[in-house]
Amino acid sequence: MIIVKMNETTVECSIAASELHEIGLTPEAVVSGAENTTSFFAQLNKEVGAQLDYNPETEVMMMSKNMMMDGSVRIFAVKMSNDDIQKAADRIRTAAETILKTLTQEMVDDVKAKTGKEKGIALNEVISNLSETINRIYTHDTDGESQHEDPSYSYQPITEYARYMMEFDNLSEIYRFAKVVQKLPIVESSLYKYRDRFYLMTGLVSADENVIYDMRRAGVEYSDMLTVNSPEAMFIEEHGECILSEDAVIHLSDLAK
Repeated sequence: MIIVKMNETTVECSIAASELHEIGLTPEAVVSGAENTTSFFAQLNKEVGAQLDYNPETEVMMMSKNMMMDGSVRIFAVKMSNDDIQKAADRIRTAAETILKTLTQEMVDDVKAKTGKEKGIALNEVISNLSETINRIYTHDTDGESQHEDPSYSYQPITEYARYMMEFDNLSEIYRFAKVVQKLPIVESSLYKYRDRFYLMTGLVSADENVIYDMRRAGVEYSDMLTVNSPEAMFIEEHGECILSEDAVIHLSDLAK
């Protein structure tokens, strides 16, 4: 296992599939958080905590697990203090007026006031409520009322929003990816650069399994890493250089040969 400390708050861990097999685990078990991975994550938390000088009483450790194309597992661990929680909350609040109704300052203060495991549980509840709110934005009209179909007509599928982040090492692969997914129901997209790597953020709204499959297949084929609703996307947006802030997929697809 290779552990790289990216900065004072973030650690990246890469574990080869062969290493996992040696200790009786599989990449799938690690990504899904299977019961037999408890001791593995306990040791990982200990090592990552030491790297980040993590205080479980006053800070929260957020982790995302992603399986790579070669079967290895990449884990990002992000330490969040009260100040980090406040900054993330402030940024989300400015994103949309609708989200302000879900993420109030009282909720943030409640998270900051808690300690130990309760702090992590409370923060996860806030994040879950935000995800549900984003989903509701796309299933309600501009007046905030639900859109209902006449009972005699066929039903309208529930729309689902997911945030995808793809990592690339060069622009040519991004152009090809954008060309493939340009007709999918992508409602927002932006391009960032961080440490000579490119990161394409896309918001996809669809409950159609075929659409979701096409998006993920393109991500696996053209990018070096694909994540869905992952906390490291927030890190890239916070610390990376924004190259295209809006409609990145449209602009990039126009550049494809």
